[in-house]
Formats: sequence, C-alpha cells, structure tokens
Amino acid sequence: MKNKSVTMADIAHQLGISKNAVSLALRGKDGVSEELRDRVIATAKELGYTTSEKLEGCILALVPMRLDIVERSMFYHLLCYEMERYAASLGHPLVLSSVSETDEARCLPPISLSSMPCVGVITVGNLSKDYCRMIQRLNLRYVMADQYYDDLAVDSVTTANTSGMYLMTEHLIQKGHTNIQYFGTRFRTASLEDRWVGYKRALTRHDLPIRHNSFIDIKGEKFDEYTMVERAIRELDERGELPTAFVCGHDQTAASVIQAMEKLGKTCPKDFSIVGFDDIPDAHIQDLSLTSYSTPKVDIAHAVIDLLLSPVSAAPRRVQLFGKVVYRGSVREL
Repeated sequence: MKNKSVTMADIAHQLGISKNAVSLALRGKDGVSEELRDRVIATAKELGYTTSEKLEGCILALVPMRLDIVERSMFYHLLCYEMERYAASLGHPLVLSSVSETDEARCLPPISLSSMPCVGVITVGNLSKDYCRMIQRLNLRYVMADQYYDDLAVDSVTTANTSGMYLMTEHLIQKGHTNIQYFGTRFRTASLEDRWVGYKRALTRHDLPIRHNSFIDIKGEKFDEYTMVERAIRELDERGELPTAFVCGHDQTAASVIQAMEKLGKTCPKDFSIVGFDDIPDAHIQDLSLTSYSTPKVDIAHAVIDLLLSPVSAAPRRVQLFGKVVYRGSVREL
C-alpha cells in the first residue's frame, strides 16, 4: 500500500541529495542529470510518493512598511531573496508586497490577493497580531517567517533565538565576564523576547545578576534606536554601572552600543566586549569585527516555503532552526 505521507524530504534523505534536486527531478525541470532524474522517479515510486493536490498560483510575502523594520532590512532582504529563489525552483513565483502602516492599522487585506491566484501567504517580521489574525481568517495557507504569536494557531519558522542568545551570553561568561548588560527591545517581537530569555537563562545558571536598562522595555512602534541606546548608556555611566560586556538583540543594536560607548571614550574590545545577533553581511557591521550568532537564513527561507506547500496540519507547527556562533574580535578574555 502506498504511503501518502511520504514527502520530497524523504526521497532526498533516501538518495542523499537536496530537496531542491528532488523537486526539479519530479517536475521535469532543468538542473539535474537524466540519470539522477530516473533515480528520483524510481525512488519516489518505491516509497509510494504521491501528490495529494496540485497547487497553482503565486506565493504572497507581506512585509510591514514601518521605520522599525529598517533595523533588520538586510536580514529581511536576504530572507525574501532566498524564499523567492527557492519558491521559483518549485514552480511558484513569490510576490513581495509591503503593508503600509495605514493598511496594517486598519487590517486591510492586500489588494494583490484579489488580482491573482494565490497558493498562500507568508508574513515576514513583526506585523501586528490583529493584522496576522485577519490574514488567518482568509483561510489560505499561511506561514509566519521570523515571528510568531503564542495565541495564534499559525505555522511559523524562526531561528532558535533562546538557545542562540544563551550561547552568546555563555561565550562571554566563559571569557571571564560577570558584569554583562543586555541591549534589545524585548517587547517588540517574540523573537527578541526569546533572545532576552536566553540571556537571562545563561546568567541565572551561573548565579550572575540580570541587569536592566531603559532601552529594554521600550514598547512604542517608532523610536530612534541610537538615541535611546546612547541615553541608556549615559544613565549607566552616571550611576557608575558600565558593564565589561554587552549582549545585543541584533547586530544593528550592537553597532549603536559601540558608537555610544566611543562617545564616552571607550573602545572595543579594549574597554568592553560585545556580541550581536543575526550576523548580517553589512559592510559597516563587518568592519566592527563583531562576534555574532549567524541565523540560518537560507534554511529558514526553505523551511517557510516547504511548510507552506506541505499538507495542512490540524495543529500549528512551530519550527526553530539552529544557527552558529561566529567568533570575531569584539570579545576579549578578562
């Protein structure tokens, strides 16, 4: 009896090749040899692979058009690029659409949904819960990329934010740092809140104090990150509480911390150590020689598309993918 639960991932595992190669072979696309195509087809028949439905149409990716998204614009640019490339290899064009602040506030569905056949929707980043709930009610296939809400039953894919930030904080502790300050806006997204949890977990396990500052609890949608970071650091300096190390919610925040500390005459890593998150390939960030957690951007993009195109599950699926620590020169041993 054929097993309808067999997936392209199963065929790829059996043959030791990528899911993309399996997809190209089964769809008769260029990019694989005839010999490999025959092997894929034979293995698919052997395992009982069947497609329960033929999905037609584009994939719509929605990104909020807000100032705060600029903080991670490079990350989202790369994520959307990889999603588009992978979706195209599977026969589905990906259409990127920005959601204006007005449409987001009024929970208006994108016009493009009514103008083209659509396989499903991906929301990228921190669109509001009300807007995401509106998308959910459209009864389309729906996956959230780099975000989730605890009380929304929607499939999602993120990096392993808590574990990743735990590793970054643990790295500083192993280098002898015990006075470690977190900089990040923990309430803005679930991902950033999870990173705050990872920081706290590492300190708690080593019986070290968890330090707060005025930047952590910002809840407003719009703010000047550098100005807020500089203000918080000056407050710490005035109280004589400058730490020996900083853990930052993402790389751009780390860059702001370095810049603000330099105004106080402090240089990295001579006077303080610092780590970021995401490992974005921005020239300015890379010039800082920043130790960071490299999020698996390609794997996240592929997982989002695979989840969207897979059979619908009765329960929401939350996928977390591990990245890796990239060690550079922004951390020194005490």
